[in-house]
Amino acid sequence: MNYVKINGISFDATVAISSIEENFNVLDGDNVGRNPGNGRMIRDVLGSFIGHKITFFNGKDNVGFDALWDYLKQHSADDYVMLEAASGQSSISYQAYYTSGSRKLRTAAEGVNYWDEIEVNFIPIAPQIVR
Repeated sequence: MNYVKINGISFDATVAISSIEENFNVLDGDNVGRNPGNGRMIRDVLGSFIGHKITFFNGKDNVGFDALWDYLKQHSADDYVMLEAASGQSSISYQAYYTSGSRKLRTAAEGVNYWDEIEVNFIPIAPQIVR
């Protein structure tokens, strides 16, 4: 089952997920650096952020797909969105922000653009793994 909700608004009727790529980034605090005596790295781990690059594709109609794109653009300046998504047996749910998105044109006919994919890299607001 595929679905996506952003801020509780479901786009699953017209949008499907073609891929989810998981990534993680560790954030260190101010007390990180190399020991000048022996070169050993001193870590100040604040936590690990598990994010996802999600590629959406046009599941049924151009109108719903355009609605997702418009919603993402409109809320790109928000502090965060509540992301919920599932593809197959895995699901994700967390507060996230994104700083960019892209979409690919499939074809244009009679003055109408038909889009193929939207790609967005969602970054968690808070670390999911902390010490």
